[in-house]
Amino acid sequence: MNADQKKEQMIKAIKDAVMVEVKGQQLYSHAATEAEDPAARAMFEMLARDEDDHVRILMTQYKSLMNDGKLNLDDVHPAEVDHGAATVVTDDFKKSVTRGKFEMAVISIGCDLENKAIAYYKEHAEKTDDPDLKQLFTWLREWEDGHLEQLLELEKIYQDAYWADQGFSPM
Repeated sequence: MNADQKKEQMIKAIKDAVMVEVKGQQLYSHAATEAEDPAARAMFEMLARDEDDHVRILMTQYKSLMNDGKLNLDDVHPAEVDHGAATVVTDDFKKSVTRGKFEMAVISIGCDLENKAIAYYKEHAEKTDDPDLKQLFTWLREWEDGHLEQLLELEKIYQDAYWADQGFSPM
């Protein structure tokens, strides 16, 4: 593969990654405005901000690739970011959760989107021979792993609450 083909392949990978992130950002932003549960709203707002950060990072790399023919990770500092591991699901959060079916649906869709993002980043990190793209996609996969972990924990909380409301408690 020549340099132009490699660049085009990297451009496509980054553009596709932007679309993955935009879908998540749109879902979480909409969910934050519609959620009745304040705890879920806070979680969705945090996830939407993270997805915004992902889009910003990817767009910066896209511009670098277009202008300089390569990625520039100098301003990407993953050690300074929690990769979605911020503790949002605290004991107070768990106590404040109400039993919104809308929130349960969004969480389920969010888990699907996060799994798709993780698979996308993993696949493309493994198949690229560009070390910077590999590193960028590895960082983003780790961040999405954190999101998925939080959503799965939240999903369990909502499911347990739902079953308790239905008289199936204790489980």
